[in-house]
Amino acid sequence: MKKRISILFAILVSISGVSAKIYNIRDYGAKNNKTIVSTSAIQQTIDACAKDGGGTVVVPAGEYLSATLFLRSNVNFNLETGATIYASQNKADYEGKSMKHGAADAQSVNVLIAAFDCENIKISGKGRLHGQGVREQYTREAEFDPTELITGREIANAAKYGADYRTKYRRVAPSPGLINLTNCHDVTVEDIQLIESGFWTFHVQWCSRVFIRGIYITSSSDNGVNSDGLDIDGSSQVLVSDCIIDTGDDALCLKTSKNEGKSMSCEDIVITNCILRSSSAALKIGTESHSDFSRITVSNCVINGANRGLNMIIRDGGNVSDVHFSNIIIKTERKRCFWWGNGDPIWLIVANRTPQSKTGSIKNVSFDNISARSQSGVRLEGYNSAMEDIRFNNVNLYMEPENAIDKRSKHAFHFMNIKNLTLNECSVKWDEQKPEPTWQKAFNFEKIENLYLDKIKANPAPDQTEAMSFDQISGEFVHRGYISNK
Repeated sequence: MKKRISILFAILVSISGVSAKIYNIRDYGAKNNKTIVSTSAIQQTIDACAKDGGGTVVVPAGEYLSATLFLRSNVNFNLETGATIYASQNKADYEGKSMKHGAADAQSVNVLIAAFDCENIKISGKGRLHGQGVREQYTREAEFDPTELITGREIANAAKYGADYRTKYRRVAPSPGLINLTNCHDVTVEDIQLIESGFWTFHVQWCSRVFIRGIYITSSSDNGVNSDGLDIDGSSQVLVSDCIIDTGDDALCLKTSKNEGKSMSCEDIVITNCILRSSSAALKIGTESHSDFSRITVSNCVINGANRGLNMIIRDGGNVSDVHFSNIIIKTERKRCFWWGNGDPIWLIVANRTPQSKTGSIKNVSFDNISARSQSGVRLEGYNSAMEDIRFNNVNLYMEPENAIDKRSKHAFHFMNIKNLTLNECSVKWDEQKPEPTWQKAFNFEKIENLYLDKIKANPAPDQTEAMSFDQISGEFVHRGYISNK
């Protein structure tokens, strides 16, 4: 028996020794100096760890400067408390390392940490990755298409009111993102801080079995264009929990982009216990939507100070199905004109990016226990394709006055071109102290096939006589009336 215990102990020590191998970047020449590039030294550390079968690469407290680093399988990249790796702003440091990208507005990008075709990788610790993102202000062309459904209507409205719609920001090269994982499996990213990325902060593309826990992401709310927080792109079996994301561009975004002709579905995604803020959308599905999205849950989240709360923009032919939002508190407000958003708590739209684009769909989506205070209303717009099987249960909206001169809010709830729409125990309240002259109906329904309404609470907007309006309702229409919500 003693011999067996000794053998077992020896085996455990051996296994523990392999998993506990430590590789300190300082031992390979990395300098605690943010003006000296340590890319080569840090990469040598990672490669040595991988060559020995894996272990932990330690970034001790200090300030380091680097360009692109490539993770390897079986490596835990650990940034200790007080450690910061700054992304180099020298374009020459990224030569030969730029990578193809599926973003609608980018052909190739630079990145600080990348992993391709890896397994069992981890990025952890209480340290930081800092992108040192740089942007410049410019004035865009005055011409625009007022019929374009994504931003054209808003720009036309801004021009009508005399608001500044031409001032924008753009990123300045090399504008690296911070983390890009492509075709990786069994991934954990936890506890780290990701600061001021020059492009998408954290891009998870074509990965599976991904766990993202307790991370903090931030970028400038004023000029942080293209600095999305977390982009889950064509990936499956992804769990995101206990994160705080506060960014200029979209905070948390699900995409199915196309990269060198390849696109994959985004499915089996769980997002929970997160706090989100954005000058654009707090949580978005799209706009890159070349493949499908399915089996997605978002729960127990707080959205505060976003330009848009929950958002789906399907433009490339992808199909969305089986998505459930529950137990979410939303506070939205208007931002500067160049940011996408109207202070709307929920916006779903199916439209085509180009006349040649395939038409996608949105089906079987539910919203449960949503409380929103917003400067614009809920909008679901089917346009080129009817949405199907949409359910709102206990969704309560308080309409606040807009903090912008170009007034955009109209109806509190607006539904158009939907098949099988159910609203149960939903309500609207208006700010009667500072009413907007553009406010109209609490609930507006157009081109709805099979509409089911129960226990709706609402009053007409100030200076309006009707709380609800119906246009082109077909099929079953169950309407149990509405209750005054004074």
